[in-house]
Amino acid sequence: MRGPNALKHTLKTRHVTMITLGGVIGAGFFIGSGAIIASAGPAAVLSYLIGGAIVVLVMFMLGEMAAHHPDSGSFSTYASTYLGDWAGYAVGWLYWFKWMITVTLQALLLGAIIHDFVPAVPLVASTFAILLLVFSMNIYSVNVFGEFEYWLTFIKIAAIVIFLILGVSVFLGVSNRLPSPGLTNLTSFGGFVPNGISPVLAGVVVVIFSFGGCEIAAIAAGESENPQKNVVQAIRSVISRVLVLYVGSVSILVLCLPWTDKVALQSPYVSLFSMAGLPAVAIGMRMVLFISFLTVMNSGMYTASRMLFSLSQRGFAPALFNKTTVRSVPFNALTLSLLICSVVLLVYFFIGGDFFLMLAESSGSLIIIVWLFIIFSHLAMRRQLDNVPQKGKQIKIWFSPYSNWLTIGVLTIVLLSQVTNPNFLFQFWFTFIVVIVITGSYFIKQIIWP
Repeated sequence: MRGPNALKHTLKTRHVTMITLGGVIGAGFFIGSGAIIASAGPAAVLSYLIGGAIVVLVMFMLGEMAAHHPDSGSFSTYASTYLGDWAGYAVGWLYWFKWMITVTLQALLLGAIIHDFVPAVPLVASTFAILLLVFSMNIYSVNVFGEFEYWLTFIKIAAIVIFLILGVSVFLGVSNRLPSPGLTNLTSFGGFVPNGISPVLAGVVVVIFSFGGCEIAAIAAGESENPQKNVVQAIRSVISRVLVLYVGSVSILVLCLPWTDKVALQSPYVSLFSMAGLPAVAIGMRMVLFISFLTVMNSGMYTASRMLFSLSQRGFAPALFNKTTVRSVPFNALTLSLLICSVVLLVYFFIGGDFFLMLAESSGSLIIIVWLFIIFSHLAMRRQLDNVPQKGKQIKIWFSPYSNWLTIGVLTIVLLSQVTNPNFLFQFWFTFIVVIVITGSYFIKQIIWP
């Protein structure tokens, strides 16, 4: 039975799917892909294939747990159930912290776009205005939020489909302004793997950062009309669409743009439209970038507030954050998330951006840790439930536990590969310290405030 501070079950499957896609398709998609191609060359496709395979496995593991027990605390609740309260506490706070960094980064990107269009508006003003806008979008009701997020995400997916059509026409030689490069970009300029395997593995970290957000489906399903059914449908839909959109788009970029063209790869999607003689569409693509960053930020604020709400419900955060409005919105959890993002922005504007950007780049490593918790939770669940008949089980990962251990091995290799790459060394140690501090705080809390 739902208590006075329970969340409402009003989201539809289409809302859950689009909220999740909104959280996935952002800066990592439109800008990060160009950076990976510029570093790894055509082999960037391998980074996306490896990252995509990991996403499929992790999401099916999460989907199996969510179908068994849908909850807005999602993998944090499952970690508590199957690994112990320390794990649920640690992964919940890690995930909330990750979204605080990501939401703040999106606010800065959006503020910069506004400042470029209207230089009279200071960057600090535009950034905080965007932060307040997203807070307002989350505060009314989850149904209004879901509808708003649905249509914003629909726009950017439509733009990506148009891009895919353009890319295929260029490759097939249909475009008059841009001759077909054929397969030359795959073999010229140093070959398919021009810089070795290290940039490919480093690219997987960026890809995982880009894919980070797929897990929102399991969180949002906790507020849907039929959680058991909707979480399975949403996860399957998200997996297929993300793989097509990401891997398909990157393949088009690799085929149509030389990986040595660093300028074009700074904003590859806009560049390809411009090169094809469609400057008006290229300008429209900039607006799509704005919408993309906004939907990621919107989904992130939603997800962070629900995770904090769930942590509070389970005694892992102060009871203050276990309060909802008359429309079942966790207002206090939203407000704390807004305040933390505001503090991070103040640090950025008063101290400088270099340190903050390094924090932002650490989000990929934090997501790897979150996914490892999901995998180990699934392993523990399987050990408990494999011999128990389950009714209505609609989703099941293949070849478990072998697929679990394979995924753990790949993620561990990707995580440890950062130690050998000077560009990722800070991310590794920062992530390590954050995990130790948050996990350690649980045991300190048990002593001081059991």
